[in-house]
Amino acid sequence: MLVSADQRRVREIGLVDPKAGEAMPVEAIAGKILSEHGELTAVVTILHDRREALEKAHLYEQLKQASDELERKVQAATADIAQQNELLRRQAIELEQASNLKTQFLANMSHEFRTPLNAMLGYTSMLLQGVAGSIEPPVRRQLARVESNGRHLLTIINEILDISRIEAGRMPLQISKFRIPELVAEVKSELEPIILRSKLTVTMQIERDLPLLSSDRQKVKQILLNLLSNALKFTHHGVVTLSARRNAKERTILLSGTDTGIGIAQGDQDRVLVDFRQLDNSPTRAYGGAGLGLSICRRLAQMLDSRISLYSAVGKGSTFTLTLPIRGRR
Repeated sequence: MLVSADQRRVREIGLVDPKAGEAMPVEAIAGKILSEHGELTAVVTILHDRREALEKAHLYEQLKQASDELERKVQAATADIAQQNELLRRQAIELEQASNLKTQFLANMSHEFRTPLNAMLGYTSMLLQGVAGSIEPPVRRQLARVESNGRHLLTIINEILDISRIEAGRMPLQISKFRIPELVAEVKSELEPIILRSKLTVTMQIERDLPLLSSDRQKVKQILLNLLSNALKFTHHGVVTLSARRNAKERTILLSGTDTGIGIAQGDQDRVLVDFRQLDNSPTRAYGGAGLGLSICRRLAQMLDSRISLYSAVGKGSTFTLTLPIRGRR
């Protein structure tokens, strides 16, 4: 019978592998075997090769050290990320405050500019109408130039004011139901003087039996006016077409302005909808404007839960399409 466990002896023995000549740690477990009468009959010693156990212990220690090191790095990275997040949060607050101040400044300055400019345009118009008496043709031409440039400046100021109002969330929606053909005809009528000066052919392609559109009529009109005036501005010869059709499957109305103008390269098409961005920003560019019209159209379209898409090729013209839900925001 084996003796009880507390009478066993466990020791380590240092042996050497005769073939490899390497140290071979061995654990020796010795115990007595006694007879039924308690007499010693034998001593049994079991040798256990501890190389694998020691290797596992070594690997475990390395793994524990690596885990502790990784934990320290994770803690340091987490603290750094928290610090960066706090810095970004503060910067976001500062940027938001700066943006609000910029928006408020633009809104105030645009208002201050518009008041005297409207007065100047009013007096110029009165002079052209002969309220102060007859004027000579050379003077009339100069006054007409003053009025034209004043109205151009007023348009830019109005665009800046629109951007400011949209960013500040101060441009409310006035939802109503209206007919597309009447709106398109109204847009064309307002641009009639520009159409006559351009000597371009402007056509309308309106699909029959279009449903009433539920949206902000004035904002849809503003987008169409901008798209059509841009088509007239960048088209030297050919045709400008304003079309309206229905997508029954998606329950939308598609309003498109197509021209045969200079076109836009594929790599530049995303830039035309950005604030204050024109494809030609050189001082000698051939086309005027502040680069805000299409940006305002994009923002207004977002307010109406709609989108503006562009298809264009250089030298082959462009097509801007406003896709509106038949039933917009309530």
